[in-house]
Amino acid sequence: MNTNNAAETTISRRTVLVRGAVLSACLGAGLATSTGGVAAMNKAELIEAMASEAGVSGADAKAALDGIVRAATAALTNGDSVAVAGFGAFSVPKRVGKRAGAGRAGESSNGFDGKGNDVVERSPVDFDACPEFAAALDLTPGNGDGRRAEAGSRCRKADVLIDAERIARETRMGRHAGLSKADAKKALDGFTSAATKALKKGDRLSIADFGSFSVSSVSSISKRSARTGRNPQTGKEIQIAAKRVVKFKAGAELSKAVN
Repeated sequence: MNTNNAAETTISRRTVLVRGAVLSACLGAGLATSTGGVAAMNKAELIEAMASEAGVSGADAKAALDGIVRAATAALTNGDSVAVAGFGAFSVPKRVGKRAGAGRAGESSNGFDGKGNDVVERSPVDFDACPEFAAALDLTPGNGDGRRAEAGSRCRKADVLIDAERIARETRMGRHAGLSKADAKKALDGFTSAATKALKKGDRLSIADFGSFSVSSVSSISKRSARTGRNPQTGKEIQIAAKRVVKFKAGAELSKAVN
């Protein structure tokens, strides 16, 4: 009798442990699913969202997006800065281009300078949100009006401007009749609106053959913490204020083109 009771007790404990392990695994999987990954909007989904936001056909939305990508890629390949009206400005850093992986004087390719200080690896293509896009995303630049003015200046002074007129012209390439300027404006506004909504939700926006707007597993809008840096001209330490930014990662084809 005692032997049976002991066996039943052992089985009961074993059952509880097994069931507990299964439950923990299920809860862990559910938690990972709910918090672990960032949703990604791909090009096809972006086109669909653009069409819905702009009230244009999917074909017209695709033509407009292809026109934006084509014009931006061509400008960046030529070493020009380019701004997409109401969205953001792209540029190729001077130390990138024809010398992939080369850094400034005193910097090495292992992420440290000659003094052992960290060196932040830069993307082949820089991106700055234009004031309208930044405002829609409720970004909070660390230096307030100063940073907004700087970003706005990059958008205004870009070598190439991709606006409704430029998009309409781009869509005539390979099409019998391109978009009208009015429809191109709708598509451009639809692009900005769709991108804003995706990034606000924390989604990653990916445009094949061009690049993606993302930062980490948390959100597509990153908050850069305040930190101590160095003035590259004087070498003195400076305080770099916190700010929220949208990060752009150039795709393989674009990276290859600008390098």
